[in-house]
Amino acid sequence: MKRPGGFDAGQQREPERSAADVRAEREAHAREAAAREAAAREAAERDAREREAVAREREARESATRAAEREWLAERTQAVDAVTGSASGTGATGATDPDPADAQETQDISASLDVARLRGAPERVRALLPKREPREVDPVVAAAKRLRAAERQNKRRVKRETKRFTAESRRRRRRVLIALATVAALVLFVLVGAFTPIMSVREIKVEGATSVNADEVTEALSGFNGVPLALVNENDVLRALEPFPLIQRYAIERVPPSTLIVRIEERVPVIAIAEGDSLRLFDAAGVVLGDVAERPEGVPLGTTAMRNTSSKGFQAASRIVRDMPAGLRAQLTEVSSASGQDVTFTLASGVEVFWGNPEETKRKSLVLETMLKSLGDRPVSHIDVSSTESPIFK
Repeated sequence: MKRPGGFDAGQQREPERSAADVRAEREAHAREAAAREAAAREAAERDAREREAVAREREARESATRAAEREWLAERTQAVDAVTGSASGTGATGATDPDPADAQETQDISASLDVARLRGAPERVRALLPKREPREVDPVVAAAKRLRAAERQNKRRVKRETKRFTAESRRRRRRVLIALATVAALVLFVLVGAFTPIMSVREIKVEGATSVNADEVTEALSGFNGVPLALVNENDVLRALEPFPLIQRYAIERVPPSTLIVRIEERVPVIAIAEGDSLRLFDAAGVVLGDVAERPEGVPLGTTAMRNTSSKGFQAASRIVRDMPAGLRAQLTEVSSASGQDVTFTLASGVEVFWGNPEETKRKSLVLETMLKSLGDRPVSHIDVSSTESPIFK
């Protein structure tokens, strides 16, 4: 049990060492360190001696190899000279002893290790010569080669891994570049089309003109010639078409590189009102379309009470005529209405048709056409289609 003062009664206190013991211990440590240092120096000297011995042995081996090569070259040179007749001197009865000068030349060639004569020897002679043994590969050079090969392989592996891990970023960068190139091309196209004469108006086409003179409309739009297609303003076109009251609505189409198409929808006359000796034509909006001498087919003649184009009677009757099928409208001759709820038509056959209000015009037209077909030639003076559920005729 440990006491608060740190003294444990269960453990014996180490005896105090004297100064002599400490000094002796330090000297022992110093001797051990000196012994280790001496052993290290001895090992280093031994390694140095071994390296020197290996170097001397390698040098001796290389010297012996060079001497063997010189001896081999000398022997081969003599053999080539013997075969090719390089050793000169022939008598009347055959070959003589070699000349000392030739022998001296052979020795000089062998001493200088000149291999030119060996290379000039015939193929059959060189084929008989023994093959030289391959040199011993230096382990340091071989290790350097393996190290370089490993470095190249590691570079290739790092390159492959880098490409694999950066594939998504490269794809994202490619998509960004494609988007930027597309935007740049679009901006360039808009700039070229808007601010250069390359895509300016050089041809104007008018479509849908029947009552209106198309040539006059084209002439009114001639001010747009030379204007870039992108800068053609619809408000400017509206101002150019204002002198033509028969045009109810229009639409423009820009066809690159230089064509402007204007499609117009003309106003259709629905009611004619007598004005003196002529008839004045009105469309469903009450716009005056002009004066004619005779009533056009499909345009009923309105009564005097319908002179006011803003009245309910005129508005209701014009809407009904506008929405009526062309075949049925062609049979109308007169129309009258005072309050907009009592629209009455007179057909070319003399039959009076009470239409009522302008509601359900399509359905009432179908009912009237069906009744006219069903009645055939029967004498009828009045038909009431104000109620499509129970039409009446008499």
